[in-house]
Amino acid sequence: MYIVLTVIIFIEMLSLFKINNTNSEEVLELSIPSLRGKIFDCNENLLSTSIPYYVAYFDTRFFKRFYNPSLDFDLKLLESRFGVKIDFNKEFNKIGEAYDIDDIKRKIPSNLRKFVNISISSKRISLLNYGMDMIIGKVSSSNGISGIEKVYNSYLKGKKNGKIIFKFSGQFNKNGTITQYIPPKNGNNLKLTIDSLLQKNIYKLATKAKKKYNAESVGIILMETKTGRIKSLVTTNSWPDYTMGYIEPGSAIKPIFYAAALDLGVISKDSTFLCNGYIYPEKNLSIKITDIHPHGLINLKKAISESCNIAAVKTSDKLVSEFGKETLYKIFKTFNFGDLTNIELPGEIKGILKNPKNWSKVDWAYLPIGYSIGVTPIQLITAFNSILNDGIYISPTIVLDSYQKRYRVITSKTAKLVKEFLRDVIENGTGKLAKVPGIDILGKTGTSQIKPGNKEYMMTFLGGFSIKDNLYTGMVWVRNPKGYGLSSQVAAPLFSELIKVVKDYYTKNENYIFVTPGIVPNVKGWNLRQILVLEKFFKIKFVGKGIYVYKQIPEAGSLSNEITVYLK
Repeated sequence: MYIVLTVIIFIEMLSLFKINNTNSEEVLELSIPSLRGKIFDCNENLLSTSIPYYVAYFDTRFFKRFYNPSLDFDLKLLESRFGVKIDFNKEFNKIGEAYDIDDIKRKIPSNLRKFVNISISSKRISLLNYGMDMIIGKVSSSNGISGIEKVYNSYLKGKKNGKIIFKFSGQFNKNGTITQYIPPKNGNNLKLTIDSLLQKNIYKLATKAKKKYNAESVGIILMETKTGRIKSLVTTNSWPDYTMGYIEPGSAIKPIFYAAALDLGVISKDSTFLCNGYIYPEKNLSIKITDIHPHGLINLKKAISESCNIAAVKTSDKLVSEFGKETLYKIFKTFNFGDLTNIELPGEIKGILKNPKNWSKVDWAYLPIGYSIGVTPIQLITAFNSILNDGIYISPTIVLDSYQKRYRVITSKTAKLVKEFLRDVIENGTGKLAKVPGIDILGKTGTSQIKPGNKEYMMTFLGGFSIKDNLYTGMVWVRNPKGYGLSSQVAAPLFSELIKVVKDYYTKNENYIFVTPGIVPNVKGWNLRQILVLEKFFKIKFVGKGIYVYKQIPEAGSLSNEITVYLK
């Protein structure tokens, strides 16, 4: 469609181009810029595209050559219409640009058309709200400089410009023939795992929660459990803290640690712990690790559901005694902490996981309760997802059909057992406020102090749930909510709201879509009622007598004000 449009525009533009001599036969060559590939979401909604736009230049040298005083009035009219002042010391003066060539043509006085040269270029148009700007990124001078645009720059970038050569006779005669046409080779299209409409709803949830809890920032990630595909990636920060910032996860990391301890045989499902509310991990030091209250004698299930710190420290003490600090370190490395997840976004950091050689005397005690370690949100949800995914680690992705690492980190038996414990967190433990009637949920709270001794907290919740037979893993994190001290009060109820948003989105099955007039949306599968709404933006032609669209012309992402839909 773009190529056909370019040929038509080229013919229309002939009268606007300069002619360099008075020979009877002239040849004019027009370069057709190759366009950058389009980016779509998982439902083929267009997220980013390049469209042609037109830049007009006034050729002062050519004007001087054919100048006569009768053109003075037209020159002032041209300057007035374009809001410019012609500088006759320059060979060319840029006078205007527009997406519609007619917007330029109508401003040029007829007597001056031969002195105006219009070139075709392209501009990138992207969906940049609801947090999509940090995912898609930006383009400058035809190169991606952030987000997916940067990571996939060589894949998306236009490959080779095309050209049209036109031969005609007569100095300003626009009649002639096209003698050669070489189409441009455009960049490749890219399809993301992100659902842009769900992203919008979850972004609104995050901004609402930030206001409700008077928090510094709120972040939410939604992942398909079995595939590692990210459906939504949201932060209220102005930068992508989900890959470029790290947190101390607090108790949210305990299920991962306990799963590894179970596999090693350090503990079993029947293990018990005596919690007096505090413990000194090193007898010769005054450092004390505490709990909210003494839990008394508890089993492993209770230790996880009530988030007992003392049980985790005692388990770590036993593990280090039997296997050494290096094994504790390797547990976290196995779940990919301290390494990149290689999600397709620039600037991802590794987080902080110190080598045992650099540990303090008590780091072994703090690691299993989520301190002395810095993890990015994308690292944490991916590691936690391994438990929900039958013990298999799968690297996260936001690009469909991209390469992903898959490997087993815990046994299927252990994964199943820990999931039972995480279900109890919701039923009887710290995650009660994450409940949603009729939905099976499992999860874990996490609270950590941002700075020792103050009342600023990072609150997280990691969990899993099922909607319409699809399994999802989610994470929410809330930085410094004012007046709250536990994630069970903030992150757990926010996770409940996340489930409700996802449930409403998938059960209502409404085909909302972002519409940019002139850029054709994907309407396959739409019903007749939904199509009629588009008549506000496009001229719709119907073929067939059905009520559902099975085919459309032109394809999604094309430039057109008309759409033909085929019904069945």
